[in-house]
Formats: sequence, C-alpha cells, structure tokens
Amino acid sequence: MKTWMIGTAILAIAAGTTHAQAQSGNTALRTVAADAAAEGSAEAGAESDASGDATGSEDIVVTGTATHFANTRVTPEMIERQSALTSVNDVINELPGVFVSEGDAFGSSDWATQISIRGFTQIGTTIDGLPNGGSGYGGGSKANRYIDVLDLKTVEVSQGTADISSRSNEALGGTLNYLTSDPQDDFRVRLSGAAGDFGAQKFYARVDTGEIAPDTRAYISASHAKAHDWIGGAGKTSRDHLSAKLTSKISNIDLTGFLSYDDADESEFGSVSVASFENDPNHDVYTDTWTGLPYIDQNYRSGSRALRKNLFGYLRGKADLGEVKIALTGYYHRMRGRGDWMPPYIVDVTNDGAGATQSEYAGGSTVYGGSSLGQIYYVTPTGAAATMIAGCTGTAGVPAAYSPTCYADDATAVMSYRHTHYKNDRAGFTADADWTHDFGAFTNTVRAGIWYENIDANQVRDWHKIKNPLLGTAYDAQPYWVQFSVDYDTNEFVYYAQDSVKFGNLTAAFGLKQYFIDQKRQERLVDEPRTRSNSHSDPLISAGLTWTTPLEGLELFAGYAQNFSSIGNGLLGEAQEVIDRIKPETADSIEIGARYSSPRLQASLTAYDIKFDNHIVSISSNLVTGIDYLEEQDSVYLNVGGIRSKGVEAALAYRFPMGLTLSGTYSYNHAVYIGTGNAEQDEDVGITPGVQVSSSPRNMWVLSADYRRSVFKAGLSAKYVGDRFIDDVGGDVAPHYALLNGYIGMDLDRLSDHLSGASVTIQATNLTDKRYLGGGGGGAAFLGAPRTVTASLTLDF
Repeated sequence: MKTWMIGTAILAIAAGTTHAQAQSGNTALRTVAADAAAEGSAEAGAESDASGDATGSEDIVVTGTATHFANTRVTPEMIERQSALTSVNDVINELPGVFVSEGDAFGSSDWATQISIRGFTQIGTTIDGLPNGGSGYGGGSKANRYIDVLDLKTVEVSQGTADISSRSNEALGGTLNYLTSDPQDDFRVRLSGAAGDFGAQKFYARVDTGEIAPDTRAYISASHAKAHDWIGGAGKTSRDHLSAKLTSKISNIDLTGFLSYDDADESEFGSVSVASFENDPNHDVYTDTWTGLPYIDQNYRSGSRALRKNLFGYLRGKADLGEVKIALTGYYHRMRGRGDWMPPYIVDVTNDGAGATQSEYAGGSTVYGGSSLGQIYYVTPTGAAATMIAGCTGTAGVPAAYSPTCYADDATAVMSYRHTHYKNDRAGFTADADWTHDFGAFTNTVRAGIWYENIDANQVRDWHKIKNPLLGTAYDAQPYWVQFSVDYDTNEFVYYAQDSVKFGNLTAAFGLKQYFIDQKRQERLVDEPRTRSNSHSDPLISAGLTWTTPLEGLELFAGYAQNFSSIGNGLLGEAQEVIDRIKPETADSIEIGARYSSPRLQASLTAYDIKFDNHIVSISSNLVTGIDYLEEQDSVYLNVGGIRSKGVEAALAYRFPMGLTLSGTYSYNHAVYIGTGNAEQDEDVGITPGVQVSSSPRNMWVLSADYRRSVFKAGLSAKYVGDRFIDDVGGDVAPHYALLNGYIGMDLDRLSDHLSGASVTIQATNLTDKRYLGGGGGGAAFLGAPRTVTASLTLDF
C-alpha cells in the first residue's frame, strides 16, 4: 500500500504540469487500419504506447503495428466468434504462433488452461500495460481474473520480443497485453444474457455515463456466470465480476482509472494418457458420483476446486508537453485464493499411543508445523487407528490399505479435505518518458522508464477431517493440521532506455533493459533460516531496423532482443547454497519479417530464431560433481540446457466489397530441447535432446471467413493443430486435430431506431464434435471440449 501512495503522490504532482504518455518510438511509421480501407491508405504513427493504451483503428487482419519485432492483434471478428461466456484467454487462439488449450469452451478451469507461444509457456501478461503478477496456478492470476470478455477491447500479442517498456519478468516466449474497452461517448445502458450447453448461463449489465463533466466519462459493469462440467456434470463453476473505468482530460492531462473485482469458484478437469484417451475419449480421471469409498472419492470432481478472489486497480496520468511526453501509473492488486483436494486418509501428526483415540480424528485441536508420522485409512469405533487384516490384497482397482475388505466390519473409513491458501498483495508504479525531436536530416526519439513493484505473499496448507466420508464432502471448519505457512517478500526494480533514429524511410533502434529482483522466504511454523535470492539480470540488449520500402504499403523489419525470466518462489525453499548457484533464465530472440498493407489486402511474414538458456532443473545429486553442500541433498538445482525454437509465421487477409473478409494464418515451429551435455543427466531430468517441446505443435493453421451485411452477420473459422508430444522424451503423441467454430446473428438496431444496440447471436465451438486431446505435459493431456452452443441477446437503452 505504501508504494501505491507514493506512486499516486508522484502522479498528482506531475498532473499539475505534465501529461504522461510513453510512445513506442517509431512514431513516423505507418500502419493501415480498417477504417482507411474505404478511403485509401492512412498515415498512423500511433501504436500501443508503453502505458498500454491502444490508438488507431481496427485492422482487418493481425499484421500488427510498425515495430522492429513481430506483433499481432486480436480483431473484433475474433471476439465476435467467441461466446459471451468464454474466457478472454481464448480470443488469442487464432493468432499465428499461439496455442491455447482450456478444459471447456468457457475457460472455467485454471488448472486445465495452457497457453504457449512458439513452444514457450513462460509468457508475460499485462493488463492495460500493467503486470498481472504471474500466471501460475499456485498464486498467479491469468488475464481472465481481471477482465470480462464483454469489456475486452483487444489483445496485443508480441510473439517473441515485446516492446522494451513491457512490464513482465517472465516473458521468455512473448507477451500478451490485454486492453480493456474505454467508456462510451454517450449515455448507454447495456443488458446482455447468454445461455447454452452444460448449464451455461450469464447475465451482464453495463452503464456508460457519457460525458458527466467536461471530457470525463465512465462506465461500470457487472456479470454473473455459471456452468457445469461437460463430462459428468458434478463440477460446478461460477464467476462474479465487477469492473469500472473512468477517463478524463484536464488541460493537457489525460487521466485513466480502472478497478475490477473477480470472484471465481471452479471445479477442475483431470489429464489422461494417450492410451486412456484412445480407450475412452469422453471421460477423464475424475468421477462424478460420490461412492462413500475414499480411494475412489478422492477423484470426485467437485472436491478438486480452485477458488480465487482478485481485486485490481490503477490510476494513470499522461501529459503531452509537445516534444516531451511522460506517463505515471500507480497500481494495486489483492488476490486471495484456495486450491482443494481430498486425500483418502488422515495424516497422523501426533503420537497418541497404540490403541488410543486419534486426536486428528477426534477433532477440536490443531497441530501447527511438524511432519507426518504416517497415514490413517480406517478407525475403530473408539477412533483408534484400525489394523489391516494380514495378507489382504484388496479389491480390483482399490489397494489393500484403502479397501474396506481389509479391515474389520466395524471399521470406518476416514478422509481429509486439504486446502492450500494463497495470499498476494502487490503494489507498484511505472514511469515513462519520451522525447522526439526533428533534426531536419533525421528524427530522433529517446525513451526511458522505470518500474517498481513490491509483493507480499503467503502460502498456507491445512488439513481438515471430512465429517462422514459415506455421505459427502462436508468437513470440520477447524483444521487438525496446519502443515506450513510461508511468507514471501519480493521487491522488483526495472529500468529501460531506448534511442531510435528515423532517417528517410529507415528507422533504427537500440535499447537496454535491466531487472533487479530481491526475493525473501520465511517459514513461519518452523525455526528455519530465512532464504533469499537476488535475481538480477545483466543489462539486456534490444536492437532493430524497420524500412518502409518504395513499394506502397510494404515494410521490412528485423530485430534482436534478450529476454529474461526471474527465479520463481519455489526455488527459495532450497538451501541457501543451492539458491546462490542459480542464475535467472534467459532467451535470445532474432526476428526478421515483412508487413504489407493496402486498402483491401493485409499480409505479414516473420521468421524467428530463439535460444533459451540457463534452464533451471532439478538433477539427482549423485549425477552432479564438484558441488559440496552443507547438508545432504537428494537432488540439486542447476542451470542446464534449454530450448531452441526456429520457425515461420504468416498471416493474410482480404476484404471484399460485399462485406466478406477472408483471412488465414500459418505457423511452423521447430522448438526442441537442448540437452545438458550429459546423457545420464538428461535421462534424470526427463528430456531427450532434439525432441520437439512438449505440447508444442510443429504445424498450425487457421482459416476464417466473416460476413457482415445489412442486419446479418456470420463467421466461420477452422484451426488445425498438428501432432505434438505430451512428454519431454518424445514418447507419447497427442494426435493432430482440426476444430470448426462459428457464429451467426442479427444486429436488430438496423431494422428500427427503437431497437438501438439490440443484437442476437448464436455461437458454436467444435461444430463437428471432434474428440481430441488439448494441452498437457508429463505424459498426460486434458480432453478437448466437445461441441458447445450458446446464444446471447443484447439490448441497449
């Protein structure tokens, strides 16, 4: 909170004299927009600026903006093809190089969501240009925790190299910048409802105030959505979301404020092997009927849950002082979450003595810290641990320790409900400035900025006794064991500077960026020394060229950048001697490509080469020499190997005069593992050098057609995903598949002025009801969602 106050104070001081906007540097380069298609080409120096605001019009295809690196943008048609119930993560799935897999058509399982770009899953994510705080399941927050898809403006995707001002410390393989929509110019009340397969329902309302003061507008939106899983129906998911945004202009100061709150309660999907999928493509490892047998019910779908509450807000000021532009932003993020699982036993953490009532079963007390003394599967009528019948082998599918046939008839099965609690509080600020001056023979732009963030995080795991495993999931509110409570404190400071020179049709840019990340870990229940990591990067170089060719509309570009991913919190649980040896992961990215824009045709082609080094892996200590730790370690963490990714991405679209647009993208990605240089270490780590990266298809393509004329609108898209491994050794292959998605609807406001803003749309995903495997890893993958149809009705007042 202290950082938030400092950032706001700085913003308030600056607002008195300046207006902040850090632009992307190549301000004189052109991009052709959809609005210009009917009027001829248009000059547009506006690309997305460092503060995250997008300017310019909508492209007819995802060719991106005028930069020295590849970038693409979600079009309105891509959003239109999505259901009102979908996740904002799914709208990027048609972009070149991007692979998105979710557990269902609504993105209602964080655990089953996987996003990769060019073979990398370490992808930076920003919300209106501000960091999301990480996307991992254990305490992270993906973009769908911040934005409702009905409030989404677009998503800017940098497949390999992001703009130097991008705020992310995990962007080894590209950056996603999700942009929220702005308030409408006029007063409007929008009501929308959607319903569809698998009990899906959504109610959405938004009020745009119009101009409530000079150059001041705002909106507030709210939605409630729910669905059940498509496999058995036992997993219920619900989501409540609130958003508000205000924009204002005071003299030469542009102010933007945004606030969102999201409350999600999700049941999970389970991954399956290729053999299991071939045997039964309609069911995963979870069950949908409560049996009363803990060994079976540990996989009861409704008991594996992710609960997350996210509050996020920012205040941004931008000032235009002529040649100088500056931006200041303060932000705050609060996340409270929980992950659930139901182990088929009670952990014995207190030595109650032979034949005595187990205190963990009796309840009423909590043990803090300590370690497991064993597991209790059944208890006697007095609550003592039951003894298994000697020689019992159990029953089919149920091991002896869990089988009721291996205990006396009066023994009772026991079960736990395990919770892992996540608490994150982030506060930070960003400051950006750029100066552009025309020296006659050339134009020079200097950009610089800083980013500071503090994160206070805590993870707690506690175990609760399920009251009666014969009846259901109800559990004691008081835990019998709090296994651990760990605090993490992170301070991050980043600076960047870039100079770009435009000489005629050629623009050259060179920049530096550096991260200083200080992390600390403290176990609260055990007297252990605090560990820390200084995850500082070397100065990271970026450089590039863009050339506007004599051929009208054709632009060539080339770029090089060093990307960085900080050391994660998980490593801080190791001994300090281990941590001190580890370096942050890095990647070098080279891109070269071309963009072409004309009033009706847009196209792009990019070739890239990315080398990911310093991969952090755990290796058995007996395979490592030359390391002398103060305590014995079963395994050690080292920086070895990585990924080499080479490929080509292409996009093409043509707009016909009669309202039809055809577009397509193609991606070829040769992303393979780099070995450690030691065959035994490779085997221990579980990789095969030269094998395609897990869950990374080598070939993908998308073909789309969109039609809009009079009151009618319709669209159809097909995406092909090639074969891909779901392990790291090249053993298990998930077969290729092609999915067909589409929508059809009517904009009723074109029939009558009394129907202003009214529209009805029917969307369908996986029209052919294809059975396929989605994202995965470790030898298993999640089942792809079946055909899902939803319909929505929108009314404006």
